[in-house]
Amino acid sequence: MHEIKATVPLGLVPEVARLAQASSIDRVTVADVYVHGADERRQVVSVETSTPRARTFVAALLESEALSGADYSLTSREVRAIVDGSEIADLTKPMSEPFPDVIQDLWQLSHVTASYVARAAAGAVLLATGILDNNAVAIVVAALFLPFLAEVLAMGFGLWSRDGRLIARGLRAIAVSTALAYTAGAVVAAVQGGPIHFMDFRRPLSSFAISAVIGIAAGLSNADDTGRRYLIGVAAAVQLAIFPVWFGAATVIGLPVRAVILLRLCSFAINLATISLAAVLAYSALHLNNGTGWRAPRSGRG
Repeated sequence: MHEIKATVPLGLVPEVARLAQASSIDRVTVADVYVHGADERRQVVSVETSTPRARTFVAALLESEALSGADYSLTSREVRAIVDGSEIADLTKPMSEPFPDVIQDLWQLSHVTASYVARAAAGAVLLATGILDNNAVAIVVAALFLPFLAEVLAMGFGLWSRDGRLIARGLRAIAVSTALAYTAGAVVAAVQGGPIHFMDFRRPLSSFAISAVIGIAAGLSNADDTGRRYLIGVAAAVQLAIFPVWFGAATVIGLPVRAVILLRLCSFAINLATISLAAVLAYSALHLNNGTGWRAPRSGRG
């Protein structure tokens, strides 16, 4: 369930209300406000509705020709309960979230901050310890810290929505996570010593199948406001981070033959591309454009 608020110039309320009603939203609240900065009176149009109707309404606002040249703001907020006489079975449908919610969530999670670096480094150190000792508990715990899934999805969804800045942001975050994973593997191997006991690496075809499942689940969970994304993130982190950590450790302890190195590099690239593409394809399959194909909604005005 979502609350959608649009702060629009005077005179555009009838258009916003019409779009709300066209999205099967009957109850529309309008309030007068004064916006400092613009230094003018405007009106806030607010609706509280189910997630699918909120998504339809937001898409209609972003695609409206009447609003395309207007200076307005749009906010989307998930709410826990709405009591207004609506049928609860319809009101609580969890799919599908408004597209700006998905995109801006990926933007937020792809900022490389001090906290991001700390989490990536801590997770990589734990993962390196788990790989060297073949300790399943350490590997799973490490995956709780490692930031990889949102960054991979940012790259895929940025490509789908034709947002070059989001693609670049995702690639930069992936590069940082990968570099930290490699470094952590090398440092832990230098301190702890070898050999590397973890040898349960999948063949490329098996890696592709597992990554496709993870990507599909991730894509569907991004459309679902009740999805347990952190659990999918654990699976994705292990599927991706284990390779740069292993390479870092192997660089210190001793690299295997060239064929094994190429196989691991190939698996890492396959996992990265498969999770990203499978997630976008799964998400887009939910939003076919009149049955003729799919296209990404605009993630913002302009």
